[in-house]
Amino acid sequence: MTRLTRRAVFGVASAAAVAPIAAPFIIPSARAASGAKPHICLVHGAWHGAWAWTRLMPLLIEAGYTVSAPDLSGLGANSHRQAPEIGLHVHGQDVLNHLYFNDLDNVAVVGHSYGGCVLSEALAGDSDKRITHAIYLDALVPGDGEALATFVPEQVRGNFEAAAEAGGMIPPRPPELWEKMWGLTGETADFAGPRLRPMSARCFVEPVQGDPFRDGVKYTFQRCTQNINPLFEMFSEKMKADPRFAHAEIDGHHDVMVIDPPRMRDALISAL
Repeated sequence: MTRLTRRAVFGVASAAAVAPIAAPFIIPSARAASGAKPHICLVHGAWHGAWAWTRLMPLLIEAGYTVSAPDLSGLGANSHRQAPEIGLHVHGQDVLNHLYFNDLDNVAVVGHSYGGCVLSEALAGDSDKRITHAIYLDALVPGDGEALATFVPEQVRGNFEAAAEAGGMIPPRPPELWEKMWGLTGETADFAGPRLRPMSARCFVEPVQGDPFRDGVKYTFQRCTQNINPLFEMFSEKMKADPRFAHAEIDGHHDVMVIDPPRMRDALISAL
């Protein structure tokens, strides 16, 4: 009988923990014909999961779109598979695997908040050119060699780097900050709060591998105007001045897809 060493056992467990998983919440579709409506792939932000889109998705389907929302590794329905090895590179591959294994083409990928980092990573690796429209929803827009940590104060960046080096997790922000950061209060906070999960610090420090900006992709930045976080305002102004980007404003807070799904539906459809 073959015996597994302790190292082998932990190696198998680690590999299983970081392997991307085909996500739930997909509405199956064939590869889109030329001129057809794009498939919409919704990528959630930090500490969130595909659950953040569940109130929006039926409205998009009613409007005639096919829609999917992957849970990134270690988050949402995949939170039981969290591991320190998970980072931005795994999350970018999550999206690419989601598109490939579900045979999705002509895809508009919406990256919300940290999901903008994931979108940039996926674009940089999209050799099949499945992504035709990149929509950064109140999101970071990192380029080649840039990470979320690139854009935060030096002390915060140092904390992220130390946590990543130690294999640490970054917990969700505490409840007293949910209204200020995301606009979540009352029923929306009750819905979202129990679903928020810690995530690996590597997600915040790993840089985008390659250039996410190429010909043949439409780029849009959508700014949630009720979010006063200066980081997202900085990216809004930067993308407003970038000729490659269309720019639009949404009269909603950062988690507008949870708080006001009809408003998010209208804004998204107007961008497509």
